[in-house]
Amino acid sequence: MRKFVPVLALSLLAGGCVSMGGAVPVDAEGNPVPLRGTGYATISVQPGRSANQKQIIAIRAAKISAMRDLAEKIYGAQIDAASSSVQGRMQGDYVRANIEGIVRGARTVKIGLIRKDVYEVVLEVDPQDVAAMRLNPRPVYR
Repeated sequence: MRKFVPVLALSLLAGGCVSMGGAVPVDAEGNPVPLRGTGYATISVQPGRSANQKQIIAIRAAKISAMRDLAEKIYGAQIDAASSSVQGRMQGDYVRANIEGIVRGARTVKIGLIRKDVYEVVLEVDPQDVAAMRLNPRPVYR
């Protein structure tokens, strides 16, 4: 049973990061819906000389976290994991996630405090932009 728990946890982690492929999410009527990404950041742990500076940096950090969430949903994530056990006892566990991609056309839906010290940022991307990003993950610069 002890060996089963880490394997189950790793499979759930990896399964949660699978790309949707070419599928576009739709609502109950079959209309395409925007893809949303959410990010969070704590104000008090941010660097800064004043409370206002920390607040602005927390908003930026939450926005970056939301972009990462979108990139993971659009492109998927590469998961590297290893576990070792000796005589049925866990000796080491290593999990690393790598997400790579460019998010274009994301717009801010919400920026707000969800707790006294935590900002939440919600971004969304239209389905046609998601499809374009999956087809051409690198932008063409002119």
